[in-house]
Amino acid sequence: MMEEDMYKDWVLLAPQSGGFSYNLSTNAEGDFQDVSVGELVICPPGTLLKRKVTSPLSFIFIEFSSERTYSHGKIIIRDIQRLTSTFTYLRQLSDEPSDKNGAYANHLITDLLFQIEKEQDHIPSYQQDKTDPITYRALAYIEQHAFGAHFQLQDLAKELGLSASQLTRRFQQVYKLSPIAYATTLRLQKARALLVDTDLTLEDIAEQCGYQNAFYMSRMFKSKIKISPSTYRRTYRF
Repeated sequence: MMEEDMYKDWVLLAPQSGGFSYNLSTNAEGDFQDVSVGELVICPPGTLLKRKVTSPLSFIFIEFSSERTYSHGKIIIRDIQRLTSTFTYLRQLSDEPSDKNGAYANHLITDLLFQIEKEQDHIPSYQQDKTDPITYRALAYIEQHAFGAHFQLQDLAKELGLSASQLTRRFQQVYKLSPIAYATTLRLQKARALLVDTDLTLEDIAEQCGYQNAFYMSRMFKSKIKISPSTYRRTYRF
């Protein structure tokens, strides 16, 4: 809703569905970088943060104080399953404010910052130098095609000139999960947002998230999120 803002403390922004672009420059002509699911932005205190929504967006916003200095700008998280789990718990805690839940939320945020710091310390040199663009292309392809009913790993591997097993091994080395698991993460993140933010039927949501039908989506949802889509909607909808 706001094209720019400045905060007195550290701020972390992370898309749960959709995407946005941003810059931390005070120069109005500065380049904007795109941010999508599996990535986040850290903004230092007193820094002008400019942002634009690039596709229908739901996101996590965390403002925290710390005497430490953290990496800032866009951060790519490889262990997306751990990130998703942390954000799920934080959303649940924010819906039920209490001293106990506040203490647990602080613990989760501290752990999240530790995860970010350690991942930045151990980024493989080929990823830092961007001399291996394959995983980046694979990530972008999945984000673009994951919600289509005909998404196939073999098609992605063929486009990149690899076998499916080569692509899976290479992708998992960087992001700590397989291409199919990443596509599933994106689909379920979108499903959660649609369950909470819309009145769409489960069949309609399944179609928008790339599933063949509501039955299959519900089975995947319960397997990963541990509750059914209907229960999730009743629990988290305002």
